[in-house]
Amino acid sequence: MSSPLERREKRLLLALRSPGVLLVVALYVVPMSLVVAYSFLSPAPAGGVRWQWTLDSYRELLRADERASLYNGYVTLLWRSVWWSACATVVTLVLSLPLAVFIAGRRTTFAKNALLVAVVVPFWTSMLVRIYAVRFLLANNGPINGWLDLVGLERRVFLNSPGIVFVGLVYTALPFMVLPLYAAVERVDRNILSAARDLGANAVQVFFTAFIPLVRVGLVAGCMLVFVLSVSQYLVPTLLGGGKANMIANVIENQFGEAQNWPMGSAIAVTLVVLSLMGTLWSAKINSEARS
Repeated sequence: MSSPLERREKRLLLALRSPGVLLVVALYVVPMSLVVAYSFLSPAPAGGVRWQWTLDSYRELLRADERASLYNGYVTLLWRSVWWSACATVVTLVLSLPLAVFIAGRRTTFAKNALLVAVVVPFWTSMLVRIYAVRFLLANNGPINGWLDLVGLERRVFLNSPGIVFVGLVYTALPFMVLPLYAAVERVDRNILSAARDLGANAVQVFFTAFIPLVRVGLVAGCMLVFVLSVSQYLVPTLLGGGKANMIANVIENQFGEAQNWPMGSAIAVTLVVLSLMGTLWSAKINSEARS
């Protein structure tokens, strides 16, 4: 039986945890529960839902369509979102790993902190503002086309294309990859890499057999952050794609907005959350195996 002091400590701990738990329940658990419930209801004619339980939304989501290029339009956009996000994750990793190694290799703390601040600065600005800045730079009358004019080259149409949407995904996700990788690289014991070289391993062997396993935790964490952020992107395809390179988040917005089909939008959102959760659990399993 616990002592009065232990019971007092438990009550104090519960009181300290309660605000955070209530906040999570109010902002995440309750809204997500409503979305899950809506996905099993019928759409109301003028928007909203009717409390008639049905699986029609999931049947429509999984229904094949002979006119579609890939099963049906919903699956096509979901696959496009997953594929683009996976490719953006790979490109972001390729760009971020050398940068993380470069930052960790600086000899002075001032140099490391200055470079880290340069990476973190985008976090201090709204993503909406940053994407509008990119849109301004790439506009038909923007600075980049102005520079092309100055050097005698033809103006290019950059916006409203899949390519620029992909560039936007990489641009917005880059800091989310650099920071976990830097934290992992900073903890690497350089003596292990030196020992691998002393044992006759070349640079490629040292990289794949010694360095990558040591930074695997940060690598997996960064990849998962970037993938989840990219697969649910709404602003990038909206502002840079102009409706010509939509992703699954644009379809969800359309279902809740113009189409006024809340159950269908909820079903797509639940499917996306389940896929993201599966990826998160998989990455957590890999990280736990790496630590053990």
